[in-house]
Amino acid sequence: MTKPFVPQSYKSFRIDGYDIEGGVFRGRYTMCGADSADDVSFAETVDFGESLAGGRPDDRLLRLLTLTCSLSYYKAAAPPKIEIAFPTYDFERDYLRQVLAGGLGEYAYRNNLPGALSPEITGDRSEIAEQRPDTWNADAAPLVPVGGGKDSVVSIEALTPLQPVLFNVNKFDPIDRCVEISGLPHVRVMRSIDRTLIDVNAAGAYNGHIPVTAINSIIGLIVADAKGLGPVVLSNERSSNVGNVEWMGQDINHQWSKSVTYETLLRDTLAAYGLNPDRYFSLLRGLSESQIADRFAASPQYFRAFISCNRPFALDAGRRGATWCGHCPKCQFVFVLMAPRLGRTEVEAIFGRNLFEDTDSRAEFEDILGVGAHKPFECVGEYYEAAESMLTILDDESWAGLPLVEQFRSARADLARVAADHDDSPAVEYVPERYRAALDTRR
Repeated sequence: MTKPFVPQSYKSFRIDGYDIEGGVFRGRYTMCGADSADDVSFAETVDFGESLAGGRPDDRLLRLLTLTCSLSYYKAAAPPKIEIAFPTYDFERDYLRQVLAGGLGEYAYRNNLPGALSPEITGDRSEIAEQRPDTWNADAAPLVPVGGGKDSVVSIEALTPLQPVLFNVNKFDPIDRCVEISGLPHVRVMRSIDRTLIDVNAAGAYNGHIPVTAINSIIGLIVADAKGLGPVVLSNERSSNVGNVEWMGQDINHQWSKSVTYETLLRDTLAAYGLNPDRYFSLLRGLSESQIADRFAASPQYFRAFISCNRPFALDAGRRGATWCGHCPKCQFVFVLMAPRLGRTEVEAIFGRNLFEDTDSRAEFEDILGVGAHKPFECVGEYYEAAESMLTILDDESWAGLPLVEQFRSARADLARVAADHDDSPAVEYVPERYRAALDTRR
């Protein structure tokens, strides 16, 4: 694209439909200008490879994938109207409304586009079809998405006796390392955004965070269904339910598609299709990041393989880093959390440096510890968890003398107040008893 892309000139966005051929799914979308000559077309591609076992996926799940992937392209201009060019059920449009409102919260906040969260959604309606019985086998081996971080490692180790199949979207070295260590079977699917979107971003389109976990979850449901597997078992924890900032009367949550709100929405949508909602749940929903870190500390074989930093997972392979960047909120949060659990020598070996030596990052650590501006827009845990860890560090002589550790000594009273301020009420969770027992056994 050579000419500027002016978001305000687009009045509607159309979800055209989808096709699937040879195991390759394409979701098709159009940004509609005042004149058809100004229209911009996009196609999202998901190559399922051999994971479909030669069959055609359930069209209910393909429609859901088409709707969910639309956010990547809608956000380029966020026009006031979305037209769905194929008949949909009322509950499908409601699903899209909720994914837009929650999943694009951070995007709308950063771009100051409150209207982006509530476009008018139009299109022909489908009547609810007669539902056929769901023959899904809840006792079949689970499909466990792997993210390359500590959370999915905890799920892998807990569920190994159930012989899970591991799963991820696209190829990333930290994920491959964790899969190799586990010794479990693995399925990979390749997802590609349209190059045209990258071009319009460079030409002036709006850009920002989308609910990637929602997209990957539905891809996982398609794979599990095609392969005759059991549930898709996520590793989203209680902390992901907590948002980052209040804006326009809404809780803006970077981790919305990891939250129990989205988990409930997707389960309810599956049920509306006549599918068993237990096809999808998060094993770790009842656990805090601190509790997950405690469990991860018992799996030293993964210490030098896992990475929670975003840099090695950039979609553009040319922008990927090989290891922890040491500067982002995810690196900083995991460093604080694991420091008292693994000890100074081990965390320095994992990160390749000691992050408490960098006094320029004090403000970022303050945000993580709950004594700064607000929770960073990243997948980090709650304030109290980081504050608890920092208090333990302050009392450990092996950390004494490090610049940031010494600077935070004067904030001990504030850290203590933050550490004491948290909600211990049970989290809403949907973990079936069989899986709850597997998790409890690994304590």
